[in-house]
Amino acid sequence: MMRNIAVISCVLWSGLQLAAAEPSKDDLDERAKLLEKKLAGQHFVVMVQPPFVVVADDSAGSVKRQTNFLHWTTELIEKDFFAKRPDKLLEVWLFKNEKTYRSGAKKFFDDEPTTPYGYYSPAANALIMNMGPGAGTLSHELVHPYMEKNFPDGPSWFNEGLASLYETPREKAGHIVGAINWRLPNLKAEIRAGTLPALAKLMSTTREGFYEAPFDAYAYARYLLMYLQEQGKLREFFTKFVADTKDLTGQTALAVVVGEDLATFEPKWRKWVLALKR
Repeated sequence: MMRNIAVISCVLWSGLQLAAAEPSKDDLDERAKLLEKKLAGQHFVVMVQPPFVVVADDSAGSVKRQTNFLHWTTELIEKDFFAKRPDKLLEVWLFKNEKTYRSGAKKFFDDEPTTPYGYYSPAANALIMNMGPGAGTLSHELVHPYMEKNFPDGPSWFNEGLASLYETPREKAGHIVGAINWRLPNLKAEIRAGTLPALAKLMSTTREGFYEAPFDAYAYARYLLMYLQEQGKLREFFTKFVADTKDLTGQTALAVVVGEDLATFEPKWRKWVLALKR
């Protein structure tokens, strides 16, 4: 989820070196020192994990494990999808439970979170999250600033679909993959109830339409991308979608990748979803 969201998307890894515009080591070290001074005596740990500065209210050992996860996720999403790192210095604030997350968001960012998990704030150049439920929120939110840098005109369904796919990340043959997660049961229920709209409706949603949808748009987008992942077509879809300057919904790219129009593809996708098991 994003707070003060710019509409965002991504590009496929091209084998090129990452853009030189990303924060330098000196930039990161300087910010870390400023934060250490600002937070002195408040029981925070500050660590640099390029291209981010991490701030956490947990033990050094726990924070090290969290930064290792951050490094692992960053390395894999850059390898498969993102040619450019964010070109602004971002802080990653990791709070150990919901209580400190909410109080910290208020104290340091004057925010009152609308989610118990976490969010990306482009305005504050920060990812702010509750690590109590696990690291999935971190891998979800991490996608947003990369999308913001690499494909700023992409739709919200795509942005949140990819982020949601990687909120349950695994590594397979050196690549990041999303596993079946807690979003599946509600999606199945909506399919069975006949309340899930046509795929074209999801892919045509505006930013407001996605976030205010009367159906589970997050689950819908997530499992569409998971289907492409499982068919080995996710990165191919990204490539075609990003290159298509005429259709910013992704419908044309999807039809090309799956080899049929959406009207015939969608029933097959729904059947696939209903056969999934956690």
